[in-house]
Amino acid sequence: MRALGVDVSVRRGLDLVLLDGSPEPAALRSNVSPEALPACLRQLGPDVIAIDSPPAWGAGGGSRRAEQALRRLGIQSYGTPSDPRKGDSAFYAWMKVGFRAFAACATAGFPLYRRGGEHGTAMEVFPHASAVVLAGCLPPAAVPKHTWRASVLRAQGIEVAPLRTADLIDAALAALTGLYALRGDAVGVGDPEEGVIVVPAHTLPAHAYRRCTQPPAPRPQLTLPGLSPCACGDPACHAMTNREFAPGHDAKRKSQLWEETRRGEQAREELKRRRWELPPELK
Repeated sequence: MRALGVDVSVRRGLDLVLLDGSPEPAALRSNVSPEALPACLRQLGPDVIAIDSPPAWGAGGGSRRAEQALRRLGIQSYGTPSDPRKGDSAFYAWMKVGFRAFAACATAGFPLYRRGGEHGTAMEVFPHASAVVLAGCLPPAAVPKHTWRASVLRAQGIEVAPLRTADLIDAALAALTGLYALRGDAVGVGDPEEGVIVVPAHTLPAHAYRRCTQPPAPRPQLTLPGLSPCACGDPACHAMTNREFAPGHDAKRKSQLWEETRRGEQAREELKRRRWELPPELK
């Protein structure tokens, strides 16, 4: 499973994060124009695309049903107006970039997700909503939003060190939502005809989310499918991976084996020096 998260910006272009179920992001891209997105899709080969933007103007009023539903849960979001003339405001310029990104995905064979199977589609996501749903609460008031979102990614077992900007963190949350959708653990909020926002949960609570008192703690094990513990042998390592070793941890195992070999040879030399015999099983 490969999910591509896309964060939208007017000045900085698109930030892309590809997740494949392992802790380390499989690929990162920054400063990508919407028109260059199809070429990136051919290179990265995602199964689903998750974009942090509405796909089009709303159908009526100043916000869509999806945004209204999230607000009832305490998850605040910008409204997507139905009057395209409001797009003349500089505030909505980022939405226009998002519209172009969805159009580029459709050209590349990833139509807009509305309902049903998510595989092979481009879906709208909202990283703030994804973080709230995954944490089970709203962010603590005193914690910067992207510090908190990074802690949510860590709690899900995602390596955040490569995500050096707030935009990459949001793109990673988008990609993680895409992975949840691919395994059937997501729901589309809103009206399919108007556009749904996909969040990583089977169902949503009937009441508004309460505020967290502190960021979520990292879990020793991932909730992502298809992973097993890293075989490096370091007792402090809790990484899960779809390979034998987490990225870079094969060097840990090699160093450990070298040290064990040195200790073994030193022990044999000491036994020999003291003229102590080896037990039969070590001869």
